[in-house]
Amino acid sequence: MRCLVPVHQERYPEKSLKRSCKICDETYILYIVDRKVIEKVKGESSYILPSYSLESLEDFIIEMQRKEAEKLKNSVKKSNLIFVVSEYYQAIERELLKEKYDMMLVDSYLRGFLEFDIPVWIERGEDIKEITFVVSSLLKINKIKKSMRFLKEIEEKLGAKLYLFIPPENREKFENIIQPMGEITHEIRGELIVYQRDMKEGYKIHKNKNILFI
Repeated sequence: MRCLVPVHQERYPEKSLKRSCKICDETYILYIVDRKVIEKVKGESSYILPSYSLESLEDFIIEMQRKEAEKLKNSVKKSNLIFVVSEYYQAIERELLKEKYDMMLVDSYLRGFLEFDIPVWIERGEDIKEITFVVSSLLKINKIKKSMRFLKEIEEKLGAKLYLFIPPENREKFENIIQPMGEITHEIRGELIVYQRDMKEGYKIHKNKNILFI
């Protein structure tokens, strides 16, 4: 499993990097030096530095961050480093268009993450013993089957137990179709809650849990 962990220069996703060591065969650290931050530092320094020194300041900031990125990469097992100077979302979007990853892990939820066509795991740092996949729609049954294969792999890597939950309003319609896929629970349980993307609001309901959008 190839996982992408975006790292903003000012916010290290320590929990996601730790989780990636447990569930990812390869971790790709996308270390992003935010162009806006560099411009802000240069703007504040322009009052005391001559213009020719500002370019040297930018080079210094980038080189300093490159060393930090290398240190971070060396601290994470089975990891690869991608170092870019860019706007945060643009850097992630470009990387996902360029390379194929199985999942992206982040510590903090940002709404724009669900615009990316990739499973997004919001990490809270808990030990995971139980997983609940909330099946809210059967419109794309083949995608659900593919998601189940993906979740079975995560279940095995974590040594956890995977359950399927059907919202009460759909239970009668869905149960016979879903039952062959796995064990059904009548309550959302466990430390990892898996949502289909049409349930974006699920993040607010279980904001203290690990959340995986697929």
